[in-house]
Amino acid sequence: MSRVIILLIGLLLGGCLPQSYDSPLVEVDGQRLVGRVDGGTKQTPVMSFKGIPFAAAPVGANRWRAPQPYLPRTGDRPAWDFSPACMQGEHMTRWYADVARDFGADPGRVGRFSGVSEDCLYLNVWTPDLDSSAALPVMVWVHGGSNAGGWSYEPNYLGDRLAARGVVVVTIAYRVGPFGFFSHPKLDNGPGMPVANFGWLDIEAALLWVRRHIAAFGGAPENITLMGESSGAANLLDYIVQDRAAKQGFNRVILQSTPNRFDARDDLQQAMALGQALIGQLGFDNDSVGAEQLRVIPAEDLLQAVTMLETDHYYEVVTEPASFARTPAEAAVTQRMAELDVLIGSNADEWLMYLDEPASESEVDQWLIENAAAGAQAIRQLLGAETRPRKALDRLYTAREMACPSYLLAERMAAVGGRAWAYHFSRVRPGPGGAKLGAYHGTEIGYVFDQHEYWQSTDEVDQQLTKLVMDYWVQFARTGDPNLPEHPTWPRYNLATPKVLELGDRVAPIAPPDLAFCRWFGETED
Repeated sequence: MSRVIILLIGLLLGGCLPQSYDSPLVEVDGQRLVGRVDGGTKQTPVMSFKGIPFAAAPVGANRWRAPQPYLPRTGDRPAWDFSPACMQGEHMTRWYADVARDFGADPGRVGRFSGVSEDCLYLNVWTPDLDSSAALPVMVWVHGGSNAGGWSYEPNYLGDRLAARGVVVVTIAYRVGPFGFFSHPKLDNGPGMPVANFGWLDIEAALLWVRRHIAAFGGAPENITLMGESSGAANLLDYIVQDRAAKQGFNRVILQSTPNRFDARDDLQQAMALGQALIGQLGFDNDSVGAEQLRVIPAEDLLQAVTMLETDHYYEVVTEPASFARTPAEAAVTQRMAELDVLIGSNADEWLMYLDEPASESEVDQWLIENAAAGAQAIRQLLGAETRPRKALDRLYTAREMACPSYLLAERMAAVGGRAWAYHFSRVRPGPGGAKLGAYHGTEIGYVFDQHEYWQSTDEVDQQLTKLVMDYWVQFARTGDPNLPEHPTWPRYNLATPKVLELGDRVAPIAPPDLAFCRWFGETED
């Protein structure tokens, strides 16, 4: 009789399932989760628990509300498969397909989500040890995707190889697009209840679930490191500077390629205006429509309406009294920044993949006029001998959108005694994809998880760099400081002689690339 049949019989009978049948068990809130031995290494096999609900389904009356408590059912719950991704279109799968194509690989093989649904508030756990006394460091991953797409189990987020390093890895989902970052004047969520930022609040709900339950998976609830990339990192920065994050004990964060605007945010009225435009696109009268009508609009119709709106709106947290209290800039003048351990950085060519070839010198000049007119001449001099207009534009966009906000956060933390370590990821993959895209947006993630895509050309240099990156990330999760013996020293960021660690063909401290650009963008202290 096969293991699967035995396991299914055990589930149907509700009996105790033996660990020997590759069915590790964890009890959470009276519900028993049945996992699997799933990857890792020969020396350190890892157990996975996938598709664990951390909040009630945000559907029906729960649509466009803060996440509600999940009520566990009794008995055994198989935790073998990933749950559907949060409701979204195809833009992230198209992004992966485009990158695969640039590397000369079959774009049809890119990883996909297991369907999409509004019922999507689930997380996944990988652990090498289920003994609560193991007290392993915990690393919680928040995916990117412009807050419009992405899912918790994209192929380079699978956590088994990272968990084999002696940590518990958690990847979480959160509502995206018009389901997670929407507001409307007719939402009737009750006195003092949030009427915006629902996807961002999902992230908090997942983190609190981890705090309550991770000991059952061998993790240390008092040693949790938050980590995310792109919009996921921006969401975490916005969260970790809040007073409630401090009260909940979240003080350690890894921010990869965060596009976070340090100060300005749209306000609630702007979010509601966009919501009205979306609902109007569906043919409703915003003055007479009610909350109940809004909550039963088919999800597919909402997605379609977004595509018809003539807007380049970027989904992000908005200022709203019941949820988002202060921006990182406002937090910078408080004690909060001194309480944090932050590992932060960006890639050398974040914007290259989004720039058309060929570009022209006139495009560079126009960019400078529109974005840094007062410093145009100085920046031209700083660009030096850069003869490739597309690369010049990449440097400018990358500095303004990714690198400079990272430097600014590190500077403000250093000024008040917080601890920040910054990196510059410069490794360019061999082959046509590397030649075209450079060290592109998202390329570092495969090194963090040791999950290199089939289309990424990976050689011995990449394998060695993967080991180093994982060593640094795990050490930071253990201690709040990435440094460890027999590795290149990673200097803590300081104002007098700022250094970042270059992670590339060489691994060594360097001066922050293009830091001089930042003063012209208003992104560093003068």
